[in-house]
Amino acid sequence: MTSVLREELSRLNLQFASEIEEKLAIYIGELERWNRKINLTGLRGGELVRRLVAEPCWIGQQLQMSGSLVDVGSGNGCPGIPLLVGRHLRAAHLVEARVKRAAFLRHVAARLGAENIIVHKERLEDMTAAPDVDWVTLQGVRPTATLIEALRRLFSSTTRVVWVTSVDSVMTPGTTIEVPESNTVAEVFELDQF
Repeated sequence: MTSVLREELSRLNLQFASEIEEKLAIYIGELERWNRKINLTGLRGGELVRRLVAEPCWIGQQLQMSGSLVDVGSGNGCPGIPLLVGRHLRAAHLVEARVKRAAFLRHVAARLGAENIIVHKERLEDMTAAPDVDWVTLQGVRPTATLIEALRRLFSSTTRVVWVTSVDSVMTPGTTIEVPESNTVAEVFELDQF
């Protein structure tokens, strides 16, 4: 899988030190292994690596993401884990309500030796307090009115929200980034834009 990872990173002109590639490969391996037991993704092989690892790393680079993030509905760890690893973020708070998926996320954090991955086994809408973060990411989660209300309640109005999607926008973003050779886009908002 390491050769597929290098190929997909190269396709997007991404270069990482070998220790970063090793961590991304560990994540991919665990994702594939756990996916045989619980449904984490329908993607396989090169498509899994491209969509769940290389594309988030590319988006993070384009946005020059730094600091810390909350990944809402983290499920399979994307985009939170690739962003944490690829951008050397201070922390990634992975919010996932489903028990088995939260267990997967904790397992990956342990395999990566990443004490800066914090798994919150709850829905964002049910959180009473949130960590101080620079970014909120959503992928596979549509920004509904209820979710936007929870984001506004929990985070600063200048917190940047990155919605990674391949569907038509439900609002006007501040910035839209189109991943090359893909139908994936990252729409970036500040909470005061909603």
